Amino acid sequence: MVNGIRPREAANQIWKSVVDGLVSIELFGQVYTFRASGQVPEPEEVADYVAGHVEKVRASAKTPSQLDTLILVALNIANEYLEMKGSRQELVGNIDERCKTLIKQIDAGV
Repeated sequence: MVNGIRPREAANQIWKSVVDGLVSIELFGQVYTFRASGQVPEPEEVADYVAGHVEKVRASAKTPSQLDTLILVALNIANEYLEMKGSRQELVGNIDERCKTLIKQIDAGV
């Protein structure tokens, strides 16, 4: 490993690095560099997350093309995001209802 970057061992090898707050990930011979949101405590987790999805798709398909692999990864991540977004909205709604109930109970007791 040189300067936080792992050398490629194969053309389809996924590697990532974090240098000066920038995260780089190589997918199918193309390097993508980005700066993760300030709300992500470990920016490398973003690259790990994407790499994990790429590996899952590669393992589950016989010989998907690079484009097919990345499209499936994007669809899987979008699906997870929408599931979490729905769960979050449901949780916020439940918390809001409980708060309203507690406020009514407090007001009635005062």
